[in-house]
Amino acid sequence: MADFKIKKGFDIKVQGCPEPVIEEMGSPAKFRVHPSEFEGIKPRLKVAAGDTVKRGDVLFENKKNEKMLFRSPCGGTVAAVNLGARRAPVEIVIEPAAQEESVTFSKYTRDSVGQLSRQQVVDHLLNAGLWPLIKQRPFSKIADPSAEPKALFINACNSAPFQANFSLILKGDEEAFQTGINALAKLTEGKVHLCKSAGSDVPEFGSATSHTFSGSHPSGNTSVHINRISPILPHDTVYTVTAQDVILIGKLLLTGELPRTKVVALGGPGVKASARKHYRVALGADLQPLFEQALEEGKELRIVAGNLLWGDVVGADSGLRFYGSEYCVLEEDRSRHLLGWTMPGLLQYSTHPVNLSSLLGRSKLWNLGTNLHGSHRAMVVTGWMDKHQPLNIMTDYLVRACLAHDTDEMIQLGILETDPEDFALAAFVDPHKTDVCGIVKQGLLEIEEEGI
Repeated sequence: MADFKIKKGFDIKVQGCPEPVIEEMGSPAKFRVHPSEFEGIKPRLKVAAGDTVKRGDVLFENKKNEKMLFRSPCGGTVAAVNLGARRAPVEIVIEPAAQEESVTFSKYTRDSVGQLSRQQVVDHLLNAGLWPLIKQRPFSKIADPSAEPKALFINACNSAPFQANFSLILKGDEEAFQTGINALAKLTEGKVHLCKSAGSDVPEFGSATSHTFSGSHPSGNTSVHINRISPILPHDTVYTVTAQDVILIGKLLLTGELPRTKVVALGGPGVKASARKHYRVALGADLQPLFEQALEEGKELRIVAGNLLWGDVVGADSGLRFYGSEYCVLEEDRSRHLLGWTMPGLLQYSTHPVNLSSLLGRSKLWNLGTNLHGSHRAMVVTGWMDKHQPLNIMTDYLVRACLAHDTDEMIQLGILETDPEDFALAAFVDPHKTDVCGIVKQGLLEIEEEGI
């Protein structure tokens, strides 16, 4: 076990932190599955509108690997299959039946999982539809089942704003978590690293080496953990998975059925104070009833699936996503301030010491909105984007290499160690309003297409 103190970083002081309590949500009237959230796959539909499905029936498969299946979170009738660009499926809507049937899989105990071979674990997770929970570095795509990683990292940290509290989620599911770890340990000849936040009450678990990370965000990012424990070298492969997803894998193995629920955190200035908490929600559930009762009324709001710095904008009629355990809500701020740059900035939040607020409001929680307070402009190398970057990355030069499509220089500058989310804080503090995450993501795609 090792303790790591991350010295570089920055915690954004924003209102709306979820309370450490879990509220049970009722049975949803609809379920929504989003094939579009699975990057790097080509979905082939196995159902059509009007079909009747069991809980666990195959909804679609990956054309690139037909063993990789994606299954229904409920039993009922397929109400609609909504298509997007080039007729790619973006949403499957299912109306649940009063009495649902379930597809069952092989059951194991915590100890018997350790007797399985690597291929048996891989085949089981592929067939049950939970293999996509495992990601692979570099490129942060769904893991290649044939690649044997040098290590596997489980992220149980929560340094980003409003991330779900894993210490709270774990209570009562320790057996499933240990079973999931035992199964994941079969996927690598190396170590399974369990990375926890300092001060959390997550205990030690067998088959995993525990590490604690303290410091400001992004101390909880998986890239930081990999960099400190087992850095990625060219041609290395590392598997990563979030801690709550390990519980889902464990429940599948113990019960022989797809897990039914997971816990999500709902927070942000756009959420009513009484509704800022954790919720146990059915997988794939339509979240519109929750948002209708929890969000502030009479305001234009933006809902972000994922943490506040790195997430996707979704509609109020969205279903619970396969990835992520938090939803953040901000007010759409379209206000403009005449000659705002001439003001002392007492009521304007800034990470730079250019406003009085940066000196007087360090401990204050701010009601932040979506306003960028400026527009995109030409980049100037200031070093500000690296001020809070704990990775040994020269962000300004990496962004320029990505924009120049210079894949060799990108690799030399360390892009393979990173994920686009590692630059979310850099984009937040950047005065040039550069889409750093999007640029780095495109750079990684180019390297993947060309080959390392």
